[in-house]
Amino acid sequence: MPPLFNAHSHLPKVGALEEMTPHGDHRRVVCGTCEADWRAVLAHAASHDQVLPMLGLHPWFVVEAATGWASRLESLLRSDPAGVGECGLDFSRKNADRERQEEAFRTQLRLAHLLRRPVAMHIVKAWGLLLDVLREEGVPPAGALVHAYSGSPETARELQAMGVFLSFSGDLLNPERPGVRESLRSVTNNHLLLETDGTAEFERVIAAAATLRGISVPELEFLIWDNGGRCFQELMA
Repeated sequence: MPPLFNAHSHLPKVGALEEMTPHGDHRRVVCGTCEADWRAVLAHAASHDQVLPMLGLHPWFVVEAATGWASRLESLLRSDPAGVGECGLDFSRKNADRERQEEAFRTQLRLAHLLRRPVAMHIVKAWGLLLDVLREEGVPPAGALVHAYSGSPETARELQAMGVFLSFSGDLLNPERPGVRESLRSVTNNHLLLETDGTAEFERVIAAAATLRGISVPELEFLIWDNGGRCFQELMA
């Protein structure tokens, strides 16, 4: 069977990894979102060869992060082959601390540059600032993706020109999210990834994406596998 590459997930519930096992070759990126789960993500990856770990501070948890979190994150990343993320900008909440989110995001982008690790970005209602930050900090050369992409096709084109991969989630299955499906169609083959992010079975996401792009499921699975290998190559060596 074609291999599967799930570009974004979190510490799985019982059976979540097993759903991919019948496909033989498979990879799953598992992201930490705060300091409390970083070591658990690393332990999970150590016991599952198919898991690629990522450690980051999610924008939702920036305000409650303990002093010195960035130094501790750097220390873990230096001692373990993990990527950076999930990090980013999320201005969907009224009380979002935009300044602290941006500071934490820039810090993690710099770590990704310094340590040559891929970065996974969570972006909601902050597309203009994202583009500004990436222009100023640069896209980490080891790989970068925006997970659960929800921006416009125009922003998608700008991000792809920078070398950023765009990953689509179970939002593709939501009939109330036509914009996500429109953006999926605008992404080139070389920049497309897919994920579950805990929202749906991966096979359903792949089937929906294949239908939207007018290709077969196996063709898309091989495409996503190749793209995942390029985006996360530093973790797959």
